[in-house]
Amino acid sequence: MDFTFAQEQEDLRDAVRSFLRKRAGADARRELLHTGYAFDREVWRSMARDLGLQTLTVPEERGGSGAGFLESMIVFEEMGRELFSGPFFSTVLATWVLDASASDAANTALQQVADGDLVLTAAIADESGTWSAPGTATRAVATPDGHRVTGAKARVTDLPVADAFVVWAQTAEGPSWFLAPAGADGVEAIAEESLDLARPIGTLRLTDTPATLIVGPGQAAAVRESVDTRACVALAAELVGTAQAALDQSVEWSKSRHQFGRPIGSFQALKHLCADALVEVEAARVLTHYAAWAIAAGQAEAPVLASMAKQAAADAAAQAAGNNIQIHGGIGATWEHEAHLWLRRAKASGALFGSPRQHRARISDLLSA
Repeated sequence: MDFTFAQEQEDLRDAVRSFLRKRAGADARRELLHTGYAFDREVWRSMARDLGLQTLTVPEERGGSGAGFLESMIVFEEMGRELFSGPFFSTVLATWVLDASASDAANTALQQVADGDLVLTAAIADESGTWSAPGTATRAVATPDGHRVTGAKARVTDLPVADAFVVWAQTAEGPSWFLAPAGADGVEAIAEESLDLARPIGTLRLTDTPATLIVGPGQAAAVRESVDTRACVALAAELVGTAQAALDQSVEWSKSRHQFGRPIGSFQALKHLCADALVEVEAARVLTHYAAWAIAAGQAEAPVLASMAKQAAADAAAQAAGNNIQIHGGIGATWEHEAHLWLRRAKASGALFGSPRQHRARISDLLSA
């Protein structure tokens, strides 16, 4: 199988990397360290209007670029490389749900995302649920004026900056997806301390909140499974980018930092740390690319490949980021150095949509089925 990318795909990677380095790169990470999380709406609008990144996989007739999942994976990898501080993952995940709906509300929301005027996030797991098994505690009741949703959603990414929520809730006929504005009655967004400084998280409480039905019971479960698979690969791609950035930082420091009259990279112990991380990163990269291809090609093995990619990328990122701190020594453990940002992203994203341990168990279950 040929894993090389077409020239158009490489051009996309170059364009995204150049944009992020100029508008949301090292300077943005320093700002994150000094002043905390701050969402730049102008950068967000430029990403949407100039590059079309938020709706890359949405059909052109619905305001998107009509690209495939492989192109989306490339963007996620570059986002992870620069540790982009914005609701990209959350919004794109929500557009996958909206794209499965032919409703006017979904069309309007997708166009607003394409224009850079709407930030979305998906509220899936109940407080006692997970992303793959959300639970049934959040309920939606039909009324003459539409649906009303009541319940609490945990671990909602980018909650504080979202303009609207795509919510998984139970109806009398079965699970469904709903769209609820952040300013609607009964909405309480509770921001919580996040391990990943570049990705805020929180709990969403809805109390008799008016919401629009987006995907009904007949299709909702299949959409959730598809979104779960794609989210795992998107996070895997992001983690591969993060792991590569941490490894690059390790190598650069090893060459520039001198001890006992020579670069510290000449010491065997540090060579081993970099070499071990490289092996893990490259294995995770290949698995992630393969999983993304399987999704784009509609292959039946996509779910198991997604789990393989997610657990491999999470482990690789944690190893590369941890080694990076160790190689930097004392300065790597300080707040002022950005090394801890890569480790925070590795650990936090590694837990999103299933930890490595959970995915290894899922792989076993899928292969033995």
